[in-house]
Amino acid sequence: MSDTVRNDKDLHDRLADRITSQADEHASGARPHLRRSRAGLGRTRGRGSMAAAVESGAEKILRAIEEAEEQLHKHLHDVSKGVRIMGENHARNDKNIETMLNSIVNTSRKQDKVRDGGGIGKDRFDPTKEPHTVTLEWKPGMPKQAFERKAKALQRLGEEGQLFKFKGKTKDYRDSSLTAKYKGALEALIRRNHKDDPEFAKEAAEAARKMEPDHINELQTGGPDAWRNLRMLDHFTNRDIGWHQIRPQIRDLPDGNPIRIDIKWWPDD
Repeated sequence: MSDTVRNDKDLHDRLADRITSQADEHASGARPHLRRSRAGLGRTRGRGSMAAAVESGAEKILRAIEEAEEQLHKHLHDVSKGVRIMGENHARNDKNIETMLNSIVNTSRKQDKVRDGGGIGKDRFDPTKEPHTVTLEWKPGMPKQAFERKAKALQRLGEEGQLFKFKGKTKDYRDSSLTAKYKGALEALIRRNHKDDPEFAKEAAEAARKMEPDHINELQTGGPDAWRNLRMLDHFTNRDIGWHQIRPQIRDLPDGNPIRIDIKWWPDD
């Protein structure tokens, strides 16, 4: 890749912001469908944290996790822009959260430099190659709203030419501490937000702990290993889409090959 592409941080940030805004836009748009999706989950075989919360009627837990993650992204955006989110007279817990946020932002910046520095793989699709269609399929056990949000976000990215076969192994371009820090900050925010109800705070934090920070745009399809590309997702949906659906369908593609997404919906719709 050229030095111009490699060092154009403004372009990189604009693309990354677009990924985040698209995911957030879909998350907001999907909210009217949450009740229908949640009701349907009782008919699935899933036992992930999200499904378990729904099946037990813990709507409040789901809302607490969703609201805390929205808050986390806003805080991380502010920190990345140099804005302090905590007051000078913050309590010890707030200071711990601020430390976590700074660590997440710094780790993300380091990962951006690793990727932009070259030697990892192409950071854009190869327009000389025909797009390859990857089919994503809902399976029993997947929370339908979670699958829909993930699949549609990838579909939009594909339509915009932002999905492609990334060169090499994702383990060579990933800092596992980032997702651990992200989840830790989310749990801390949940506990702080509900400190007046410690039993509920504990229950909601434990539910969030059983979920996973998912890369909205998969690393294997060119997504950045950065906070702006993370959203919580249940374990089964995350692993199945990434490892059992996308990976085998793109394994033999040439590096940089564009990818498009087709969605196969559930049979009862």
